[in-house]
Amino acid sequence: MEKHCLNYREKIDKILEAIGISRSGLARRLEVSYKTVYRWLDKGVLPHRSKLREIDQLFKEYVDLKDIVLQLCQKSEDPIKLLKTNKKIRDKFTLDLTYHSNAIEGNHMTIGEVGIAFEGQGVRNKEASEALEATNHKKALEFLLGSIKPNFEINQDYILNLHKIIMDGLNYKLPGEYRTGGVNLTDAMKTLCSAQEVPLAMNKFIKNINSYQKDVISKIAHDHYEFEAIHPFFDGNGRVGRLIAITQSLSKGFAPVIIRVDDRNKYYLALGKADLGYYENMVGIIYESLIRGYELLRAK
Repeated sequence: MEKHCLNYREKIDKILEAIGISRSGLARRLEVSYKTVYRWLDKGVLPHRSKLREIDQLFKEYVDLKDIVLQLCQKSEDPIKLLKTNKKIRDKFTLDLTYHSNAIEGNHMTIGEVGIAFEGQGVRNKEASEALEATNHKKALEFLLGSIKPNFEINQDYILNLHKIIMDGLNYKLPGEYRTGGVNLTDAMKTLCSAQEVPLAMNKFIKNINSYQKDVISKIAHDHYEFEAIHPFFDGNGRVGRLIAITQSLSKGFAPVIIRVDDRNKYYLALGKADLGYYENMVGIIYESLIRGYELLRAK
């Protein structure tokens, strides 16, 4: 497969172009010597991990991620085909997505422990419920991959099935059913739907979710916020919402959306700003997450 995701040298080139500075200027910005930048770009020397993070931050801050994602989409093999036919990529997709999505919600398992749980083995010093969350999420991703196809249309049964799988074995969470009472979110900036309003709100959400305009990525970002704002379930809303976003991105020919636990604070901040009507941060999160998705598709 053609290497179609940006490495650190390509990111530096994009940064230099976007900011309009020289290598010396970038060296001053990153507080390294010119020779260090020279070795990175011309000798293939890998920057220190801390400098890689700074390069990534500059890339996100100054480079138009929309253009990058569209370029990656044009160069990539069919993401659905890759995930269904390449076991190495599929296994990494399942492990990474399960670890990050559950960790965002407070699951304390390491990525290695998630892999152990996948094998049906007990994980020492971990709650049984955490291992169950891991295996449930794996099954939900398998259900997603078994269902997905180009221009796949999301309906209520699909969403309820995702929730039923995610919450399997946790009956008090009403697996596969909308909530019957209120929920409280500490950081929510606006009042959530009442239980009585949830079915109507979800009917409206589902009616609109499969209608895309030119800006597919912005639509996915808005839909993700809208789902989380409805918060239709007692628990599992974040995990199901991210699975819906992955379904959308794959169905429209893009890589899977991968929101990492490392970005949890930024992710919650983006949802909070969307509460106030500002969606730019949420759109940015989705673009960054798609770039990670293309990185994952290189896992051959």
